[in-house]
Amino acid sequence: METTLKSTHANFSASQTTTTENSNLAFWNKMEVNRFGVSPVILLLLGIIGGVAAAAGIMDSWVKLAAVAFPSTISLALILAVAPMRAIIIGSSLAILLDLLVIIF
Repeated sequence: METTLKSTHANFSASQTTTTENSNLAFWNKMEVNRFGVSPVILLLLGIIGGVAAAAGIMDSWVKLAAVAFPSTISLALILAVAPMRAIIIGSSLAILLDLLVIIF
């Protein structure tokens, strides 16, 4: 009587992972590798959209200017501190979204 497992059975049961976790991890790893290409694009977008939003926001109230300046400054500080790209991209996306909201309204 043989009590050892064949290698095909052991590999089949151990290789059950979800593809979404692997694709998310691969995306964030690719962003970390391309940090020095993605960061200038984010800086350019934050500078242009943030400047227009600050000019539009100061005409209405200081609250709109603060709503533009605070998230933009946090995003720029994350880039300067070499934070993980996940934090930089999420923070910059929120800053750009708030900038666009200030420009529209």
